[in-house]
Amino acid sequence: SIERIRILINDLLLYSRTNRGERNFELVDLNNLLENAKAELVQTIEDKNAVIHADPLPQMNVIPFQIQQLFINLIGNSLKFCKAGRDPVIRITCDQLVHKNNKPDLVSTAKNYTRISIQDNGMGFDQQYAENIFILFHRLHLKNEYPGSGIGLSICKKIVENHGGYISAQGIPEVGATFDVFLPN
Repeated sequence: SIERIRILINDLLLYSRTNRGERNFELVDLNNLLENAKAELVQTIEDKNAVIHADPLPQMNVIPFQIQQLFINLIGNSLKFCKAGRDPVIRITCDQLVHKNNKPDLVSTAKNYTRISIQDNGMGFDQQYAENIFILFHRLHLKNEYPGSGIGLSICKKIVENHGGYISAQGIPEVGATFDVFLPN
């Protein structure tokens, strides 16, 4: 119980920092932020015998701490919800998209987007919960089944919104999940 309270307090502080923190955008190499995130998760990556494949990522004008935290949370979820008996394989891809006026789910008025997709071979989830998983404290599993506070994906959504972007999720039970992050260029 004490450990769960500690995790909850830390996650709430991080969520609060995402809401109120300084929003100093810098031109940074996203590859460096991804490497920092992997270094933060290195013990779990090794313990789970996970493999992470990543396309080269671009330089972008972002809030570095927040994008690094986004990578930590999304990769961390892939590691947490891996399928028993299967080594986690996480694939990070990146491509450029042109905004079409009929695409209402992108919140920025930018014309061009970078899409970063994080796909895993984990437990997946039923697609009917794709929107709910971003709601603060919403969990698809009981708290004693998996560690965490139910705040991580809410933090991801807030980070992406702070950048004028959009995040979506697709899941297939027992196959895996994909999180698509759209950031305006």
